[in-house]
Amino acid sequence: MPATDEITPSGNEAFDRARGFLARLREDEALDWFQVAADDADDPAIRASAAAFVAGILLARGRPWEVGIWAEIVRDNSPRPDLGDLLEAAAHLQLGDVAAARSLLERVTDPTDPWFPSSATAARVARAHVMYLGGEIEAATIEVLAAFDADPFAPDVWDAFARLCAETDFDPAGFVERVPDDRVLGVLAALRASAPRGVDRIAELIWARNLGDPRVLALVPSFAAKLDSLRAMEWSARIRAAGMGRLCPLIDRAGDRRVDTVERARSAMLAHASFGDGRARAALADAVAALSDEELVPVLQEVWAVAAMLAETVVVAGATTPARSMRIASVLFQGGARGEAYSVLVHGLSLESADDLTTDTVVELLPLPVLEGLATEAEARGEQDVAGILEAVAVVSSGR
Repeated sequence: MPATDEITPSGNEAFDRARGFLARLREDEALDWFQVAADDADDPAIRASAAAFVAGILLARGRPWEVGIWAEIVRDNSPRPDLGDLLEAAAHLQLGDVAAARSLLERVTDPTDPWFPSSATAARVARAHVMYLGGEIEAATIEVLAAFDADPFAPDVWDAFARLCAETDFDPAGFVERVPDDRVLGVLAALRASAPRGVDRIAELIWARNLGDPRVLALVPSFAAKLDSLRAMEWSARIRAAGMGRLCPLIDRAGDRRVDTVERARSAMLAHASFGDGRARAALADAVAALSDEELVPVLQEVWAVAAMLAETVVVAGATTPARSMRIASVLFQGGARGEAYSVLVHGLSLESADDLTTDTVVELLPLPVLEGLATEAEARGEQDVAGILEAVAVVSSGR
């Protein structure tokens, strides 16, 4: 992977810094500095290229609704509109607007750029993408084959293949089979900033040719944490088998606050249950704190079923309000942990905001059998005040 000082200087410090970060897979920093260059560079060619890189990163992150403004900057600072049109077409494809993508691509002939990887061949693959989504499977396949034959190892061609594979059921096996071993590294390098699901499909085919291939493992950190948790777990197992556990995609996914919170929690749970990774507990607690009240119960149930040793982490991190405490208490009680359920309930009732609880809220969150069981638990502990409150609420609940 190239270091910053191996980046060919452009004459713009922000742009070169951004490309250096991107080469090291530090996308957040790269995105920031590309935006700076797109706004402030004196050279319009650099402004256009920087905006194109911003658009490319946003597309790889599945944020197509943000691409249009950057595609417009590309057009405003380029002698031709082709690259901006190609990028905007890609965004429309992600958004499912095939007609808009087709309209833009009809006028794209030369989307080349001094720094951003793009070519007429990539535009051909994009047009094939539109055909495929439009049901023109045979025509799309012919177009992809022609594009591959014209420039089989161009980085932007493989990037376009990955995007096609991410958004359709197009089978890349025939193309991967035609990649000689001495070209594999170049193909993999071209995929580092592409659509993760498409990269996954292509990388899997290359992996199957040579199990344990270190070239594929080197690519894993760039895409595997962006896959769903079960797929990320498979790549995590492979990368751990090679002694590279510190790069575990599951842990990266669990700690990424851009990922859906339920997926973050699931990734942390799987990392602990599958690999005993000590980092998972803290990542799980952080994810649980960000769960909505409605998400909390199914996550606790899943953790209890798959990694019961982590249930306490979910309880401690999740019981932050009386309502959340009641939801947790209900799950624990129904799972047979009566004592723990009662302790969580009492914790919730001791919070200052418990004064705002209504009978209706308690009835909604604690089913009648749970209310009655917790009242019995309170009596057994000699806590008659709590028992009386729960029994009174149980009477209201039974009357509904």
